Amino acid sequence: MFFVSKILQPLSLFGSLNINPNAHVTAKIAGVTLDMDVIWSTFMAGAIMIGLGLILRTRLTSEVPGKMQTAYEALVEWIQGMVRDSIGDAGAKIVPLALTLFMFILFANWLDAIPGGHEPGLFPSPTGDVNLDYAMAIFVIVGVHIASIRTKGLRGYLRHYGQPFKFLIPINVIEELVKPLTLALRLFGNIFSGALMITLLSHLAPYVLWAPEIVWKAFDSLFVAPIQAFIFSLLTILYYQAAMATEGAH
Repeated sequence: MFFVSKILQPLSLFGSLNINPNAHVTAKIAGVTLDMDVIWSTFMAGAIMIGLGLILRTRLTSEVPGKMQTAYEALVEWIQGMVRDSIGDAGAKIVPLALTLFMFILFANWLDAIPGGHEPGLFPSPTGDVNLDYAMAIFVIVGVHIASIRTKGLRGYLRHYGQPFKFLIPINVIEELVKPLTLALRLFGNIFSGALMITLLSHLAPYVLWAPEIVWKAFDSLFVAPIQAFIFSLLTILYYQAAMATEGAH
């Protein structure tokens, strides 16, 4: 019983602090409750990405590039290299999608680092809301199926569900249906857990110093945010690779 009480002690503390990581600024429109902080954070992440793109466009040069252009070109070449190694030259049209997803998710993840208090935060990371992650995942997977039909034809697309054996068709169908769920929940789980950790640390302020919260936010922004953006983009590329592979390709 002693060990059980020690294990449950953090959970009782969590409840006594009355922490609600799902707290949002809400508004009801036509009977539908909307999380407004998630919505404006999503628009802000998109606006930052588009704004930086417009600024970069005005500074493009064929001579010695500036730091911003150099960083962007390095990112594009990195994405192009991954796509080329996975799909080949036929995957060139996937580069803009993978690049956009990486940049948008990265900026969205970084929003949570903006000071704004807690419960609810001023600009919560919208990727910590599973609805946005589902939307991105469904968009990616629908595009993957369209690419598969264009590459293999409708017959080839339907035939691949019966490979390597026809009795595996139900399993292969379930696998395809689960893909958007796993793609979304992988991103959601990691970002939500980071936000949960920051919320917990902020409520422990009377018991510990503020330093752990700062350290965790720095770690979350410098390592977790870029890694999760990279994983989502990489999985997108790999899904397209499987969809665009011809029969007999390894």
